[in-house]
Amino acid sequence: MMLLLLAGSLESAMAAEVSVQEVKLAASSPQVQNRVAALTTLYDRSDFRALEFNLSQLALLHQEAVRAQLVQHAVDSGELDQAKATWLQAQAERKPAFTVVEQGDGYLVTQSAFHYGAQARGLVMQWQQMLLAQDMVRQAEAGDLVLSTWLTGDLRTQKTRRDIFLKHLPQLSEQAVAKLILQFTSDTKLMWLPDNGVIARLAATSGDEQMYHLLWRRRTDQYSLAELNRLAAQAPVPNVVEQLIAATINPSLKPLAYKALITLKPLPLTAREFLREKLDEVDDGQMVAYELAQHGYVQWLEQLASDSRNQVVRNNFKAAMAKLP
Repeated sequence: MMLLLLAGSLESAMAAEVSVQEVKLAASSPQVQNRVAALTTLYDRSDFRALEFNLSQLALLHQEAVRAQLVQHAVDSGELDQAKATWLQAQAERKPAFTVVEQGDGYLVTQSAFHYGAQARGLVMQWQQMLLAQDMVRQAEAGDLVLSTWLTGDLRTQKTRRDIFLKHLPQLSEQAVAKLILQFTSDTKLMWLPDNGVIARLAATSGDEQMYHLLWRRRTDQYSLAELNRLAAQAPVPNVVEQLIAATINPSLKPLAYKALITLKPLPLTAREFLREKLDEVDDGQMVAYELAQHGYVQWLEQLASDSRNQVVRNNFKAAMAKLP
């Protein structure tokens, strides 16, 4: 008897198999279409008690077809409140009542007949992120946003919050941005951010030298590289040239930073003097000499090597010339 009861409970929990044609017929039936038209009004009013009661009067296949179209209406309208989000979350958590089997090239694929769960889940996530973004902006403007706390969590949470911060940072006032920057000088927990996204964007937004100082001394990633490329496109603005010079302290970024400086036409005086000094170095001098030679500064290099008493400068010049095609 217990085996029979167990078998019965498993059978009732399993989704029923229907054909694709049955799903299409149910979705387009007059009963479903009329009910969708009526229940859309209830959805818009967030009257979900009446909506669920009306749904319960339908056969299960028609009920699922109506739910799918109501969720699509929610996606199309895009306007949520807490009641709508709660109902959509419930739709996302519903187990599939029906499945369809589709035949591929030598295989069969069983999948849910209605896919409204994923749509509902995505819509709720968007709404939650919108609320989080609004709260982030409000806290930042009030001076209450503690980045080391707000950016914590598992990697997925950190990524979500980082992306929200980057998207909505342009909305913040200069005062709010300045308060956030100050946290990097007082909160050591911010030194352990998993990437440079927040630091790079705060540096770009504010032009703050301390933020750039921190950025260039951290491990290179897509965010610091993107900021270097953005600066290179803005040169020869004086403060931009200064940051390109500062970026050469980073072992991974310095080849690009040197190239960005050397390709400036005409070469700014500050960049020219900086590069001339670098030619005196063993480590970077040869790299700088080669880039200068490649970009038409052979005559200048030759003059510097001739006038210099420093053998390192002469060696760097010779090595650069030897590398030229």
